[in-house]
Amino acid sequence: MAFFTDFVVTGAVRGADATSTPAEVTGLLGDAFAESRTGPGQLLRCYDLVEVAWEQEGDGWRGLYITVQAHRVKPPLSVDDLSTALERIGFPLVEVAPDGVGCRRFVRADSRVGVLVDEENGQVLAMTAPAWFAPGPRGEPSPWSRESGRDRIRHLVGLGAPEREAWARRQPDEADEAARWWWFLWVACRQLLPDEGQRRFGHERSAWEELALWLLGACEAAGVLDRTDAVCEIVRYGLLEPDTAVRASLDAIPVPRADVATRESTPYARENLVAVNASRAAKRLSLAAGELLPRVRDPALRAEVAAWLELRTRLM
Repeated sequence: MAFFTDFVVTGAVRGADATSTPAEVTGLLGDAFAESRTGPGQLLRCYDLVEVAWEQEGDGWRGLYITVQAHRVKPPLSVDDLSTALERIGFPLVEVAPDGVGCRRFVRADSRVGVLVDEENGQVLAMTAPAWFAPGPRGEPSPWSRESGRDRIRHLVGLGAPEREAWARRQPDEADEAARWWWFLWVACRQLLPDEGQRRFGHERSAWEELALWLLGACEAAGVLDRTDAVCEIVRYGLLEPDTAVRASLDAIPVPRADVATRESTPYARENLVAVNASRAAKRLSLAAGELLPRVRDPALRAEVAAWLELRTRLM
């Protein structure tokens, strides 16, 4: 049980997590593994219960996820037992909407670990970080149709800022409904965003980027995204020029580099959760900024990102 609760709390197995390189995983978990290519540019490594996946990025590998295949355990692991153990140490799971095909889904939002459970017998099937589902509106089925979202986005992209703000004032303002609504619109927007290259020319680029940034701001205000999530979305969808996006990433890091919690300095304990989560945010934001480094012109920005990336394996 300690192995499973540790994974839910940390999102890592003996320090190996979804951001670890193949060499780092070997150093942490050893060389007793089976490895396979699951598709073009994809690599999967299996250590009995633990699986780690990467995709090729240039000459290296970028981590996709780490999974604990709990269904292989005998006797089976009960979600009730797991939940009780996590409650006892102060890191409870949150149940989100079922997947509709026979599984319940639980998540520990700060470690971004998702737990998949058999709906009939309550046995834990797998735990994955980062989870592909999330608590709140991000993990719930939308009550609105995809086409209605696209229609609204096509309407909004043609509006000027004053008209868009007037439109926003007519939208749901009750907290839960507003969170669902703005998340629904952001999902519709990102599905319609032109390719980044196409947005580099003329009016279309500024209109789409302006709308996307406006919707992400609305999602932050509604509480469906925090600042770390919003900035990572900005980077992922190329909504700002590289130097500006990297500056936004660094500005969003909630703790100075000299004070950031590390695996060596700070135990994963309930009383340290603020520091642990600040370290997690720093890790996500510096990795997001790192993806843009080849396109960053400002040497001071490049140096600051590099300094954060040197800390990556020590962050929570």
